[in-house]
Amino acid sequence: MSIEIVALAEIRTQNCRRIFVMMEDRLGHYPGFREALVEAFKLTPAHADGGAPGYFRAASGREYEVVFTSRSGHRFPSGLEINALVAGFDAIEPDATDEDLWRFLEWLIPRVGGEWTLEALKATGKVYKIPWA
Repeated sequence: MSIEIVALAEIRTQNCRRIFVMMEDRLGHYPGFREALVEAFKLTPAHADGGAPGYFRAASGREYEVVFTSRSGHRFPSGLEINALVAGFDAIEPDATDEDLWRFLEWLIPRVGGEWTLEALKATGKVYKIPWA
């Protein structure tokens, strides 16, 4: 299992707080990113007007909220924020969270297609010495 898109009702993390872990504010730099996210999270025009966020569960079992953002003059979604869902006052595990975000990118890139390949992502990860690349 890699990344599993889940509904709010399927979230296992109860009494959680949201911890901001990642933001991409320019999904439009390559249309495939927007289209892949719209399809994966079943986004509709209603989401652009304050619709519900998306959620995913990583292979680690940790869960994340994806908030889709809008920007005047750009198609929705123009960006996204990812928040870790953390139970109560539990501490976040930075390395484990970074690995989950890397796995999210590995899941997303093949859906984007075109010049964006998993091999290129991994090569970039090796340049930046990302342990999971």
